[in-house]
Amino acid sequence: MIWSFAVLFWTIALLVIVAMLCTVRRGPRVLGVAFSPDKTHDPEIKRVLRGFVVGLCAVLLVSAAAGRLLFLPQVQAYAELCLFALTACFLLLCGAVLQAARKRLLTLRAQSGWQPEASATVSVDLTVSREKQKGACSPLWAWGSLLLSFLPAVLLLVFREWRAVFPLPFAFLGPFCTGSGVVLYYALRSTPVRTKGSDTAAAVAYAQRCVRIQTQSAALFAAGISGFWLLLCASVIFSARAALPAAVALLLVFLACSAVSASVRQERLDRAAFAVRAPEPVGDGVYKWGCYYDPNDPRLFVPKPVASLGWTVNIGRPAGKAILAGLAALLVGLFGLVALMSLSDFTVTIEKDGTLCCDAPLYDLTVTRGEVASVELLSAPLPAGTRTNGYGGAAKSYGNFRFDGYGNCKLYVYNDVPLYVCLRLAGDNPAYLLVNAETEAQTQALFETLSAWQAGE
Repeated sequence: MIWSFAVLFWTIALLVIVAMLCTVRRGPRVLGVAFSPDKTHDPEIKRVLRGFVVGLCAVLLVSAAAGRLLFLPQVQAYAELCLFALTACFLLLCGAVLQAARKRLLTLRAQSGWQPEASATVSVDLTVSREKQKGACSPLWAWGSLLLSFLPAVLLLVFREWRAVFPLPFAFLGPFCTGSGVVLYYALRSTPVRTKGSDTAAAVAYAQRCVRIQTQSAALFAAGISGFWLLLCASVIFSARAALPAAVALLLVFLACSAVSASVRQERLDRAAFAVRAPEPVGDGVYKWGCYYDPNDPRLFVPKPVASLGWTVNIGRPAGKAILAGLAALLVGLFGLVALMSLSDFTVTIEKDGTLCCDAPLYDLTVTRGEVASVELLSAPLPAGTRTNGYGGAAKSYGNFRFDGYGNCKLYVYNDVPLYVCLRLAGDNPAYLLVNAETEAQTQALFETLSAWQAGE
């Protein structure tokens, strides 16, 4: 388990570092700061970039050293929280290195007078604004992905027995995430395309190709999220162990293909459209908190200052503020949920009314004596299984699981204790209840207590 956490962190770290190093330059921009085209390879700029690379390497080394904490016995009980905090600190440090390098570039540009030429007038071709949306791909692709993401919810409404392993409210998480792709589609379709020159036909063709590239990326994003969601639900409902890795692979392939395809086509388009493509405004001072800020800009989604690092929201608009607040609330809620499950323990007690109560965050269970067919002590390791709806941490696991030879089970166990009390239940959903205590001696005592309880003593 600890090694899986370490591999996950290193995967995230390497992807972030590679993405940042691959997007240092694009045209006259260096780390998103616009320079005169003849100054982008100046030795002073190269010196700043060397410092940027050294800073990223230092962050990677510090994070690697901090990642060793995950292997300390005192920390392993809180490995999930440590992984969350370590990833957040890594991203913040990378952002700090990027902002420091950008600040040095802005200072260098101001002191050296290397600002790019800017036009004092702005002209708008209404024909381009009116005709550009005709180049967008059909919205049916995005809407079809959204409708397809509702399939698990529909199946849960029809087959009620499936809700034992997949609660109905969770079935709407996928449509919510896929819906963001639909919103992104319409936002990118209405994004202004900057053009110049008097050749209206060429400008319209350029704008339509830009809009088509952007909307296809949004449609692919929605399709990738929908496909990932369907395979994830299949892995939970049908216990298909191969479905979850396939879902992750599908999502990565979709995102990678859409990003590479859009980047390649946009680069070709840029090379072929210098006559009609207007330069982007300098706008170095309108990015804050990792977001774009301009109340007078009609765009909701805008490119990040470093090319190819994705899109950000314009928090100068009310909708942008709402999106930022929603994301912040989601992150706080996610951290709180991880903290609750990581720091809380489960309890197995016999109540005064004779019922057996297993108490855990979000996964309580009450069993009567009549529902228990047998009680036995298992010393062999649990067979291969899948977590269908539960918590599987480094130190403890509880919730709904499925094991070969046992079927659907309720699990309340400490992972480092090799003894388990197995209660065969009357039904099949769950068919077994597996519990233990913090030590082998306590688990043996728990087995004797539950055996006496089941016998009515």
